[in-house]
Amino acid sequence: MESLGKTIELLCREKGISKEDVIEAVKTGIINAAKKAGYRGNLVVKIDEDGKDFGIYQEKVVVEKVTDPDHEISLEEAKQIAGEDVKVGDKVLVEIKTEELGRIAAKAAAQVIHDKITEAERKALFDYFREKIGDVISGTVKEIRRNGDIVVDLGRVVGILPKEEQIPKERYRIGDRIRAYIYDVVFDYKRYNRKKPSRIEDQPPPYIILSRTHPKLLKRLMEIEIPEIAEGLVEVKAVAREPGIRAKVAVAAREDYIDPVGACIGVKGSRILPISRELSGEKIEIILWSDDVAELVARALSPAKVLHSEVYEDENGETRVEVVVPDDQLSLAIGKHGVNARLASKLVGQTGQVVGIDIIKESDYKKLEELEAMEEEE
Repeated sequence: MESLGKTIELLCREKGISKEDVIEAVKTGIINAAKKAGYRGNLVVKIDEDGKDFGIYQEKVVVEKVTDPDHEISLEEAKQIAGEDVKVGDKVLVEIKTEELGRIAAKAAAQVIHDKITEAERKALFDYFREKIGDVISGTVKEIRRNGDIVVDLGRVVGILPKEEQIPKERYRIGDRIRAYIYDVVFDYKRYNRKKPSRIEDQPPPYIILSRTHPKLLKRLMEIEIPEIAEGLVEVKAVAREPGIRAKVAVAAREDYIDPVGACIGVKGSRILPISRELSGEKIEIILWSDDVAELVARALSPAKVLHSEVYEDENGETRVEVVVPDDQLSLAIGKHGVNARLASKLVGQTGQVVGIDIIKESDYKKLEELEAMEEEE
């Protein structure tokens, strides 16, 4: 039976599953074959450590008088198998000759072994990719679904790029190469995405859920492309994105001699521009991190010039930041469709302190100061 051992080793290498899982699958298949051949009772398969030899047995209880041949054996027969020391109440293993199992039973066994090994392989892939959540992966667009989901060929598994995780202005074609963030790994995609069912079940699980809009995609791309971040000399502290439009990234240096903003941008944008192109031209602004929330807000509202920034608590006890900008830069601070202010709020919100940002133009702020001064005089 040396070929059995070689088959087990080959399956372990090719499928990436453990020897224990393969042996368990083989045992289940052999037991199924024995049942197909008509054997009943408690069936036991023993395979040696090397997987080179195996045997299948009926476990029977030793009795004085046999009433259930599938589960019982007479004392006389038991002594012939296990020796004279056996006694009533003991359990003995009665070997089943493998040649008695028959061709049909052997075929059924092969199917069970195949199914069990496939199941173990899928479980191994699931465990492998669960460890990869948070990484960036490359694949090829395999199919574009009617509901907008993109099926991505990742090799041994398929990835799903849901419509809501795609950069809005991107368009895909079959065969396009794509890089995305591993957001989740699931066995049942229909249950995962109940609001928008997709007939993805014609692809074998597990399914790798991908994202092109997640803020951590930008962070991971910077870690991959920028040496100082990869080496831990520069840290990405916070990321805010309007996917495909604009992003803000706050960075800090772990060594005083390093300029973190310059390291990320590169000479004439040589480092950040490839990442921007990877994200369909998303404009990426790099700002210097600050532990001072008011200062961080002022930096986050770049490119607008901030004259004054102050943290305060509103009537509900929630932290807010009041920002004063020149009159001619109010629209710049807010940004087109509010994007700049919204990104600043998202970025600074990652400190866990800021609820909102109040942007006030300089003339209004001065009028407010004058009114407060008059009230104090009265």
